[in-house]
Amino acid sequence: MELNTTLLREKFVIRDMEREGDAPTVAVSNRLSIPLYNAAGDLIDTLVIRSQSMHHCVRIAAQILRSFINAGPLFSRNAPYDFEEAWGRSYSNYDVSYNLNKWMAIYHKGTEIFSSGTYHPFLAVVEKCDSKNPGNYDQSVKIAEDAFKKMGRNVSISYEANIGMVASTKADSGRCGLIYRGAERNATFNFTINHETETNLLAVYCLNICGAFLEGLQLSYIVGMTKDKKRLLLVQKFSTEEKKAEKALERIGELNLELQGFQNSFTVKFRPEKPEFSDAIKDAERFHRKTYESKK
Repeated sequence: MELNTTLLREKFVIRDMEREGDAPTVAVSNRLSIPLYNAAGDLIDTLVIRSQSMHHCVRIAAQILRSFINAGPLFSRNAPYDFEEAWGRSYSNYDVSYNLNKWMAIYHKGTEIFSSGTYHPFLAVVEKCDSKNPGNYDQSVKIAEDAFKKMGRNVSISYEANIGMVASTKADSGRCGLIYRGAERNATFNFTINHETETNLLAVYCLNICGAFLEGLQLSYIVGMTKDKKRLLLVQKFSTEEKKAEKALERIGELNLELQGFQNSFTVKFRPEKPEFSDAIKDAERFHRKTYESKK
């Protein structure tokens, strides 16, 4: 199965033009559109996934895609697809303990069909507007402004978006690019994945690799910052912050094993090079040290 999709990190700023002294409303989200094609190449459905974290977005997309490939269209089954179970498979024990604000929402034709956690209601407005003008997502912001005006509210909506991931796969190969927040600046890398024989699940594997990297790099920042805080005695021994970093490091170990399994099963090539979580931890340590010293 072919897949072409882009993960966006989005920020919407809504200003009430009649109450200029009020602080603007800000809505942030990660957004991933997943087109679902059958074996003949026909587009059956498109789902939109929004979430707090990039890796959650990508992981639940992989869950949905795997089920679609193995069992066919989601909405014509005798037993409905269990989005709750798919969401539960998309986060780790670390998230359960330390990511209490995690949320997820999935849309089909502009209508929310699953959600977990609390997210800004404006995001649902954007999806509803997008469904009225498919294929031109940027225009949805203008449609949302017009919708507010019809309700008697004169608002201005500004929109910022940055790419977090680009994935393009075929049955025997895939190419993905990741843009992530490093300790001091954004960084990017690409990887290609090849398989000797064709497999419809290659897109699923590519998404899972992306999810592992995005999660591991995020956790590496937490670990590195906490390590330098401990060096400076800014974190107490046995504190919640110390425990969080310890559990994050354990989770990084799990992700390294997951990535190694992929590299053992497929031919994976990186450009410029494979990012190592251990290096990302050191970068975060140096960043905190430099920031702390500059404040002093």
